[in-house]
Amino acid sequence: MNMQALIDGLSAQWQRERAATQMTIGKLIEALKAMPVGAQVSNLRFPHSYRGYYSDLAFELESGTRSVGDLLGDCTDAMGKVFIGYKGGDFVMGALTPVWVANYGSCGERLISFDESGQAITTPEDDG
Repeated sequence: MNMQALIDGLSAQWQRERAATQMTIGKLIEALKAMPVGAQVSNLRFPHSYRGYYSDLAFELESGTRSVGDLLGDCTDAMGKVFIGYKGGDFVMGALTPVWVANYGSCGERLISFDESGQAITTPEDDG
């Protein structure tokens, strides 16, 4: 049996399990498209490969807010883009990629949704 194929298969399965309990890039894009034009949301910036799972995407949370359109642009730009993992490796982000809120090089929290005021709702990884 090819060990790399086994590891890759397990990694893909675990990513699907994470995607079932949090926002993915695709779900995030749909949520942002459903918001009113001109709406403001949490200031999620600087998309990067997530430290906890390099195949996942993370945004850093900055103070203030930003427009839905700006965040939507970052999300659509990330689709199909290759990000370099924290300790190396190339990871392509897509619609089923789970999204996290975390500073570069740090673990963080799952992005779950946005509340009525546009604030990101997150949960720690352990709370699944």
